[in-house]
Amino acid sequence: MSKSDSAVQEGACTGNDRYTEGFRVFEQWQLQRYRNERHVQHPVRSLRLGWRYLTLSHYFGAVPPIRLWWRSRFGGPRALPDFTCVGALKSGTTDLAAYLMQHPSVVVPLTKEIGHGFPAAWGPYLPTEREKAAVAERTGRALVGHFDPLLHDVPLIDNLRESSPGAKVIIMLRDPVRRAYSHYKWDLFLSGENGLRSGRYGENFGEYVSLALGAFPGPPPPTMLPTMPMLAAGIYVNSVRRWLDTYGRENVHLVAAEDFFADVSRTVCGIHEFLGLPAVEPELHAEVVNRNPLEYPPAEAESLGRLREFYRPYNEELFELLGRDLGWNHPA
Repeated sequence: MSKSDSAVQEGACTGNDRYTEGFRVFEQWQLQRYRNERHVQHPVRSLRLGWRYLTLSHYFGAVPPIRLWWRSRFGGPRALPDFTCVGALKSGTTDLAAYLMQHPSVVVPLTKEIGHGFPAAWGPYLPTEREKAAVAERTGRALVGHFDPLLHDVPLIDNLRESSPGAKVIIMLRDPVRRAYSHYKWDLFLSGENGLRSGRYGENFGEYVSLALGAFPGPPPPTMLPTMPMLAAGIYVNSVRRWLDTYGRENVHLVAAEDFFADVSRTVCGIHEFLGLPAVEPELHAEVVNRNPLEYPPAEAESLGRLREFYRPYNEELFELLGRDLGWNHPA
């Protein structure tokens, strides 16, 4: 084992909580919003949660403006990403990202989701060149990662290529039917108990599916995620083709979410090898990161079947592009 590989192994899987704490804080805030609880009702709890949010070392989404302001003025030049990990909303990218961030040679941005595809404006979110150099000195190699569920974001595809021509791409894809149901449940969670759930299509997944299929490709049903409509987000083929054409197949690594959840360690170590890093066994989470904390009735078989037929031709086109059948059209 080389000196750098030894350093990587010795530092393996440290700081795991650092990369999941941000989601836990977000989840607690969102649960309060979902229940329409005002901060004055629980002042001590809200103050503690607010302080945790302000002082996090890593975020799930939005970063306090004061933190961004400070980082934009101090710290020195920022290091652009060497790789990106993308997928559609509710495909498992948050859980995968948390595992990839464990690797001692991966240098992470301040937040898991910057939320837009314009690297020129990423500065305050990114690690400094000095931080990257320190990791390289300690482990023998350093790669800056970027993580966002922006599979379909054309500016990200094009702009990252221009700013980081040598960047590698990890694409996470999930059975679009299962993903659609998770998307629907996440939409309900974000809207609050008096939001989308108060409408008939918020009480019944079948009603929502009927409304979405009837409206497609026009405007989607009411949603908290207008830039990520449920049906369109699961049509992967055109976006995957653009990633492949822009970066080259040799620089794109496809991860099926079903394979990832079946064998986390094997999947994560395979990504390490793709990135040219020593494979390091990840420290497994007690539960999936970013799983919806609310309980919902299971989706009706009829609704899932209608979605299966809707996605079938798009899936076949994707499988042909990849030269690989992911099994979604005939699930076990």
